[in-house]
Amino acid sequence: SLAAHLACGRPAGGSLMTVIKLCGLREPEEIALVNELRPDKVGFMLYEKSKRYCPHERLAALKVQLDPAIAAVGVAVNAAPEELAALVAQGLVDELQLHGQEDEAYLQQLRQLLNAQGTKVTVSQAFSIKSSADLERALTSSADCLLLDAGSGGTGKCFDWSLLTPELRAQLSARPWLLAGGLNPHNVAAAIERLAPYGVDVSSGIEEPEGSGHKSLALMRAFCAAVRAADQARAADTACAAD
Repeated sequence: SLAAHLACGRPAGGSLMTVIKLCGLREPEEIALVNELRPDKVGFMLYEKSKRYCPHERLAALKVQLDPAIAAVGVAVNAAPEELAALVAQGLVDELQLHGQEDEAYLQQLRQLLNAQGTKVTVSQAFSIKSSADLERALTSSADCLLLDAGSGGTGKCFDWSLLTPELRAQLSARPWLLAGGLNPHNVAAAIERLAPYGVDVSSGIEEPEGSGHKSLALMRAFCAAVRAADQARAADTACAAD
C-alpha cells in the first residue's frame, strides 16, 4: 500500500531509489559519517550475544547524535515484546526488526503493545533463505517489511539469488523488502540490477576485516556510493527505454 511504502522510507510511484540500511553501528564516528552519507536507515543490535551489540546507554547517546531524518532500527532476536515496546516509547528506536524465531502470535502481541502506547512503527521480519520454501514462508508473514538474509545475520554470505524468481519477486513487491546477506560495495550494484529490491541491508560487508564487527568508514562510503550509482544507471536505462 501507499502507506506502507511511505512508512518504510521510500516514495511510492515507481521510484528507482533503493533504500539503504547500514546495520550494526556502535561508534560516534560512524554516526557522524552516516549523517553525511544519509542512508535511509541504520541498525542497532539489541541482542546481547552479538559482537555488534549496542547497549541501551550507548544507543541513547548515538540516537541523540543521529540525524532525525534517518531511521534508527532496533534489531532484536527473540526479545520480550515489552522490552521492544519500551525502547520505542523512550524514543531510542524508530523501527523494529525481528531476527529470531518470532512467530505471528509474537507479531500480534508486539503490535498490540505498540498500538496501546500510541507508537505504531514499522516492524520488519528477517528470514534466512535456503530454499524456495523459506521464501514462501516469508510471504505469509504479517510484518510491514521483509528482510531476506542468508543466515542469522552478519554472516557475510549471499543466499542463492536464483531462488528469487520473477514470480516470487512480483509477490514480494506487494510490500517493502530488503535484500541482505553477503552484500558489499563490490556486488551491491549487480544485486540491484538483477533483483531490483526495495532496499539493501549491509553489516559485515562494510567491516574491516569483513565480519569482525568493526565498521570501515571507507567501506560505508563506498557502499552508499555504489547503491546510488546503480540507481542512476537504472534511471538512465529506464529513460532510454521510454524514448
